[in-house]
Amino acid sequence: MSSKFNIVRAGIYGVVLLWTSICLAIAAHFQSLLFINDLTRFVPFAIFVCSVSILVLFILLGCSVLRTGNPISARIELGCLGLLGTLWLALGAYLASSESENANVECFSSAGETTLVDVTGFSMDTYRAQYRVLEAFSLFNVILIWEFLLFLLIMAVIQDVWLIAVTSYSWFGLNPKAPELPIPVVSRSRSRGRACETEDQTDGDDNDIDEVTLQRQTEEEMGRRDVFTFTVPKTGLRITNPS
Repeated sequence: MSSKFNIVRAGIYGVVLLWTSICLAIAAHFQSLLFINDLTRFVPFAIFVCSVSILVLFILLGCSVLRTGNPISARIELGCLGLLGTLWLALGAYLASSESENANVECFSSAGETTLVDVTGFSMDTYRAQYRVLEAFSLFNVILIWEFLLFLLIMAVIQDVWLIAVTSYSWFGLNPKAPELPIPVVSRSRSRGRACETEDQTDGDDNDIDEVTLQRQTEEEMGRRDVFTFTVPKTGLRITNPS
């Protein structure tokens, strides 16, 4: 069963992947429509950041479900999160400070034409709305990635865990409701051996008591009947009753 930490981790990475996919779709849409100039240089940078983020997150999540164990240690995952956080911070800062947000959009049939044309489903208002969405999701990714990075870094420093995968370490201790480990086989074998020896001793004592009691009863019976026993060498046993 997955721990609470692994579930929260997978949920955070899943949300980042969702927002990254939205940003990638918007950037790809801009790439197919806008002419590359000084105001649209954020588009290829956004595509690069989204592509790297999706690749890294898929690797982190994919290695978590391997049957052979997660080969990515805590320090490597912290480094990956630091890289993603830095890229998204740079993209968010660029989008927030760029003049592209309030740029006027003019549509032409080709790069050399000067006659304005209408593009179905795309206008200046549509561009500005999609630009704000791209900026907002970039900042959301910055906040989410850096918060999880700082949390994981603090936990790794406190518990001194650097070479172990974050998905295989018990960050919050053992589960108090978890069943205890069974008694080792060696201890149980010794217990059984001692029990058998005790039973054998008890059976031997019982047998001794039974033999003594039987002999005593036999002597009492022979005394009541006045039975005398004579042993004659090489002639067998003769029993006489004077009464």
